[in-house]
Amino acid sequence: MRPGVKLFVGNVPEEATSEELTELFAGAAGPVLGVALMKQFAFVHLRDEAAAARAIAQLNGHQLHGRRVVVEPSRPRPTHTCKIFVGNVSAACTSGELRTLFQQYGPVVECDVVKDYAFVHMENEADAKVAIENLNGKEVKGRRVNVELSTNVQKKGAGLNPQVGMVLTAVYLTYQITVV
Repeated sequence: MRPGVKLFVGNVPEEATSEELTELFAGAAGPVLGVALMKQFAFVHLRDEAAAARAIAQLNGHQLHGRRVVVEPSRPRPTHTCKIFVGNVSAACTSGELRTLFQQYGPVVECDVVKDYAFVHMENEADAKVAIENLNGKEVKGRRVNVELSTNVQKKGAGLNPQVGMVLTAVYLTYQITVV
């Protein structure tokens, strides 16, 4: 078993650096064992549960380069969830608010807001379809959201052909398996 506790940090601004996150988390929770920074999220490894609890309490919702970061325990995503794409999300909408909205239709496993879109993972497809029916086109925080089942391949005109999108998805999934 790997020592330490892994935290997920979401809504990370593109200009943030690993060094900056290390300094931020060290100031709130003590020694940082490591930081894995991706494009708009990161994983921060802390020494123990007490340090993780301090980091969550002090840094969840913290403003970093004008964006509120999400700090929560890192949990592996169940393998059989239904992924929903939510487009046109207001900057004022938090992942917690979006999660609450979708939970009206069934259990939400994960909810991540990324700039002006989000991904919501629901436990089962039937609940996801009901959520999509009820929420697509609904006004949320002043913006009409687009809600649909997520596809892992790039849409036509996005600059990549579907085979490249599938390869990128496979690379990402392989990365997720090795990180967890």
